[in-house]
Amino acid sequence: MTSLLDRIYAKYSNRRLFFSDGWGHLDRLRELVREGNRHVVPRPIDVRWAKTSEKDDAFFRQGEFVSPYDGLPLPDESKRAFLEFVLPKNTSDIPPVCIHFAATGDEGFARRRNLFALPLVKSGIASLILENPYYGRRRPREQQKKMLRYFSDLVTMGSASVSEGLALVEWLKKGGYTKIGLCGVSMGGSIAAEVAALDASELAVVGCLTAHSASVVFTEGLLSRYLAWSVLEGQLKNGENARELVRKILDLTDLTRLPPLPRPEAAFLVAATGDAYVPRSSAAKLSFHWSGSTMKWLHTGHVGAFLFHRGQFLAALRNAFARL
Repeated sequence: MTSLLDRIYAKYSNRRLFFSDGWGHLDRLRELVREGNRHVVPRPIDVRWAKTSEKDDAFFRQGEFVSPYDGLPLPDESKRAFLEFVLPKNTSDIPPVCIHFAATGDEGFARRRNLFALPLVKSGIASLILENPYYGRRRPREQQKKMLRYFSDLVTMGSASVSEGLALVEWLKKGGYTKIGLCGVSMGGSIAAEVAALDASELAVVGCLTAHSASVVFTEGLLSRYLAWSVLEGQLKNGENARELVRKILDLTDLTRLPPLPRPEAAFLVAATGDAYVPRSSAAKLSFHWSGSTMKWLHTGHVGAFLFHRGQFLAALRNAFARL
């Protein structure tokens, strides 16, 4: 049985519909389906630091870099990526570091800083928090909060975040960091998982409430009720079906199409049995594909897991780094 809390939250947090202006770059989306999602190694990035501060047990550094993504066009506001580095204060060694990717609607750094980075600092683990394209300072002026205007914005957001994540992993390696992890909740977990699979090096990976493919989230899960289906359908011709096209495009994110992880024992998944956003079968499919990884099932829904079981997310992170 899916979570009542999930349904209540979805109703009041999605007062507008996703993709209210339609497909966006429809011809390019069709081209992606024909050619498949060809991943390329992103160019190196140059992080420029703008602000440094400290408090209690942590140093904070905020910076930016030019996104290395060169696929579907990014809006001008999203071409610069912003990040915050949270480092343990009382250490002379190079610490382990975890890159945190954003969940749907998670703008800025504060939520991930307070819920993940600051508790991890106490365990000697640094955090690198990346702000998604289309969110926060990277949000297009015409966009209303998290509600992406075009379906192609979703594809661009995910692809650009993966490209930026891969570039950050390489940037950390060049900086001498040897223990690197990736983490995210919901959409952020999917991005972390894809970066890990594409990088193919020994990384700690934690996916919380993570689907094996974005297609099930947007065509089967609760979020599918909040898409502007009539607009998408109205922009198609020749009998095409909007839901089927969404499925085909988003199946390019199917993690089971990518190789398993080289160090699955350092991968931890946390899923919810009553999740209305991520079907239970989808979370289980990713766990099966990552044979040797650890799965923790929570008896709650998507929202309940985030509100009441964040300790399980942090425990998974600490355990994942302990396996490196």
